[in-house]
Amino acid sequence: MPISKPHSSLGSDNKGSCSKLAIYLEKENEDLDKIIKKTSSTSDVYQLESRKQGFFNDSEINISTIEAISSIDNNKRKLGANDAKYFAPTISFSENELEHIAFIVSGKREVTSVWDFNLNEIDEFNRLIREYGRKIMDNYALNFNRQDKGINTGGDLVYFAKIEHFRKFKGIDKEVLDRKAISGTYKIGLQSHIHIIVSRKDKTQRLKLSPTCNEKSTSRTIGDNEYQVGFDRVKWINMNEKTFDKYFKYKRKELEKFKNQIILKNGSPQEKLELLNQIDAIQKTKSIRSINFNQSQKK
Repeated sequence: MPISKPHSSLGSDNKGSCSKLAIYLEKENEDLDKIIKKTSSTSDVYQLESRKQGFFNDSEINISTIEAISSIDNNKRKLGANDAKYFAPTISFSENELEHIAFIVSGKREVTSVWDFNLNEIDEFNRLIREYGRKIMDNYALNFNRQDKGINTGGDLVYFAKIEHFRKFKGIDKEVLDRKAISGTYKIGLQSHIHIIVSRKDKTQRLKLSPTCNEKSTSRTIGDNEYQVGFDRVKWINMNEKTFDKYFKYKRKELEKFKNQIILKNGSPQEKLELLNQIDAIQKTKSIRSINFNQSQKK
């Protein structure tokens, strides 16, 4: 489950207003409006309008872009001109993860696009991803280790998130560079992801919360009291992975686990070999157990 670095993106400066980013995230709704203008069927218009996405937070859905901008931009008490005012992580899913969610809502083994869903199915698909997004922000809050200051859940933060279902090829993508795709065209398959805009300050505006600080869950002592500070991004990703598996009842393969992906990407040749041998041994053990179980059931 890749998660982008929790900074501002899309060329916007997170030391100012979040308006540029929030307005940019209206792009899929704008694309739907273009289709609607060419549609004469009342039923089709309703179907398309129903697919539009508003922002959501810990307790509300269908929040307007204006409200999201206003809430983030005004939650900045005692922040200086050069301080970050917000952060913008993107929550992505693997192809297997999205196919698993799609099967939960539709019972279909092959869903190549959200257009394959009927309205009830897309509503449920969005609901499940939205609820998972809220759990991710609960993990985000906990990962600051500031429970003693009242930071326990996403409800203690000021954030707005939006689900998007499509991605387009960019000029830097390998497929474009290899001339197998054209920049600006849509990528095939399920591409759903979550964009989040989260304020630097908590809901009370008393605390600064930065996921980009250099300290990673550092232990500090003041007087006789020891406490943790800092945000550990790797820990957050691992928490989110476990939350996904539990919430969606997803049986994650060893090669899919983030901790193993890190080794395969950055580990030494010896570390990679040892990991692959461990995974092979685990898979063989599972196969033997499965065979023994099936044989016992036949008796």
